[in-house]
Amino acid sequence: MKYALTALFLILCSLFHAPHSFAISEKNYQQNYQELVVPFLKSGETFNFQSSDGKLALSAIRFIHPKEKGLIVVLNGQSEPWLKYAEIFYDLYQQGYSVYSYDHRGQGLSPHLAPHNPQIGHVDHFIEYVLDLNEFMEKVIKPVHPQSKNLFLLAHSMGGGISAEYLELYNSPFQAVALNAPMLRINTKPYPEKIARAIVEVSKTIGLGRRYALGKHDDHCDGIFENNRVTSSAVRWAINNELCKTHPETVIGGPSSGWVNESLRETKFIRANASKIAANVLLFQAGADQIVLNDAETEACAQMQNCKLSIFPTAQHEILMEQDSIRDSAFQQIEAFFSKD
Repeated sequence: MKYALTALFLILCSLFHAPHSFAISEKNYQQNYQELVVPFLKSGETFNFQSSDGKLALSAIRFIHPKEKGLIVVLNGQSEPWLKYAEIFYDLYQQGYSVYSYDHRGQGLSPHLAPHNPQIGHVDHFIEYVLDLNEFMEKVIKPVHPQSKNLFLLAHSMGGGISAEYLELYNSPFQAVALNAPMLRINTKPYPEKIARAIVEVSKTIGLGRRYALGKHDDHCDGIFENNRVTSSAVRWAINNELCKTHPETVIGGPSSGWVNESLRETKFIRANASKIAANVLLFQAGADQIVLNDAETEACAQMQNCKLSIFPTAQHEILMEQDSIRDSAFQQIEAFFSKD
């Protein structure tokens, strides 16, 4: 029934949706989001799958296209729920793809891991993210799509870092991979990375590994657009800020000292092993990124065996949630890259 509803939405959108490169434009965004994207999101099938260690039920969603030309696995970034990716799912489905996504352990609709405060984003070991992705591929994706042909990966930020390590450790099942501002080196300002690493190591040593990293705190969903560091699209930022209010159970205020410690250590490992990535990779870099460091992306892409670097000079971190001119160009490149033989 859910798959039939999804097909119906595709037909209706093709009949009534105003012409635009991808999804909905920033013009009349709020109305179109509510009338088109929200019903589409509700038509998806939600499910849980077991984490790699069997201890957690991780939240996932899928949209099965009746005329599927390919299947795309979408991996979100740190602190993000798959709910935030509704418009991206809608975009990809409009292009003819089935879409699968899930929330990483410790965030979104998956179990949060700091029992005294669920807003703290925590993971015990970064490799657990990678093992969970492998579990998702082996237990969820490969049974329905056993061949690598027309199987793709789209990953953002932390999801990009997880994907990079996955591609270093496992034979890639993907025909092509798009990494959007991947977390290969974290911007630790105002502290130099060595100082930041020392701070979180001390915090972990004295038993504060599951507490907020220095300077982080709860998110009360009262931020203002001018202070955000991820997008220059006011309307898309507003939709995501509203999500914070309507789904408080998904909100992450900031990472734990343990998360920062693990991520700084593991991203160093990922960078050192980038040459092992043989998959066809399209790497998007945001010129105005304040979250991750661009030099690490440039160097890693150069080391990968088949990587194309695409730079968006004016984009902030969330390229696929940016202004129309930026995100449309990104989606056009993804479509062309995934359509290559």
